[in-house]
Amino acid sequence: MSQTESDLSDVGYEVGAVAETNPHWLAGLARLVEATGKSVNELTIGELRSLIQQRAETYNRIYADFEGRGAMSCQM
Repeated sequence: MSQTESDLSDVGYEVGAVAETNPHWLAGLARLVEATGKSVNELTIGELRSLIQQRAETYNRIYADFEGRGAMSCQM
């Protein structure tokens, strides 16, 4: 598999995983997107990936401490 193929697979996984998140996680991501002043369709893939990573880190920091474990099983 080439690096480009691997990168495309990673993007598909990260963006696709958003559909499987809980409503609280998704609402937080939506707030991050809205804070950019852009619509979802106006974001670059890199910008969206960065926001997903930011949300995952924040969510895990809050809920992993609260529940004593990682809140999201996937590493984004």
